[in-house]
Amino acid sequence: MARIVKRKVKGRVYYYLEESVKHGKKWKKESVYHGNSIPGSEELKKIYPEFAKRLETLGVQGITPPYTEFVTRNMAIKLELEIKNKEKFLNSLSPQQKAEFTRRERITFISDSNAIEGSTLDYALTKQVLEGQARAKRLETQGIVVTGTGREAQEAINLDKCLSLYEKFLAKREEITEEMILRFHYVLLSKIEGYEQYRGIWRPVNVMIRGSSHVFPHHSEVFGLMRELIGWHGINAGLIHPVELAAKFHTKFTTIHPFADGNGRMARLLMNYILQLNGFPFTNIPLRRRSTYMQTQASGNKDDHKPFTLFLVEEAAKQCRKLGE
Repeated sequence: MARIVKRKVKGRVYYYLEESVKHGKKWKKESVYHGNSIPGSEELKKIYPEFAKRLETLGVQGITPPYTEFVTRNMAIKLELEIKNKEKFLNSLSPQQKAEFTRRERITFISDSNAIEGSTLDYALTKQVLEGQARAKRLETQGIVVTGTGREAQEAINLDKCLSLYEKFLAKREEITEEMILRFHYVLLSKIEGYEQYRGIWRPVNVMIRGSSHVFPHHSEVFGLMRELIGWHGINAGLIHPVELAAKFHTKFTTIHPFADGNGRMARLLMNYILQLNGFPFTNIPLRRRSTYMQTQASGNKDDHKPFTLFLVEEAAKQCRKLGE
């Protein structure tokens, strides 16, 4: 991992950004001089990209930014290899096959993300709901309106619409903002009985999770805490390994629990947005791993982000690796 080091030269203190690089059988320290003061995040953002490019020309793999805590070089190398594996797999597909793969990946995410929150719709039923929604849209063009969608079906439809909005934001490479998050949430709770009044706004009420002892912030604190989180992401993007950045954002988000409903689904959506914005693949949280996932979130509520970071590293690598098997 690139790190900031302090050196004394003739009694004077100087700061460098440094990385240990293996040349043959020997290790050598590559560094870039900063100055006589510890570089802040804005200064690091100026010097780190050039330093990382220099390391890449030397054939260094698994380069991790200076503020990374938990993603090791070996983990980063493994992720790079598995991502290349997924890219190779996707490049082997025809346009039609690639579109079908992306669609299956999308339905799996919708099904699992909703099921983690208690939905009973499995993959097959979720697929039926979304195909039915597509048919309903075609009927609307003929003046026929289909009504009477149940809550679980509506949740699947809404998350699918969120992903369509997500793709538009991603195509423009838009950074995460308060407006973006609120727009996602407005769509997520559309036509959900009892919650429409809360869609697209920070929660005006206090919340709790049944079976959890964690006390979420008072609703009056949410606006300020979300401003801080969005600012934290802006400051640390590029200075923390993308998988760790996405994992930390997720756990910080769920610890705040900024909405009256839909917090888990929003966290998983935004987590993937951060991953894909940084060139990493879309990663699902499988329903079969719900128990472990929830344990990592309980740790996150105590400001321990390591368990979920390692969980996400494992899942991201595993889901890419399976494509080549």
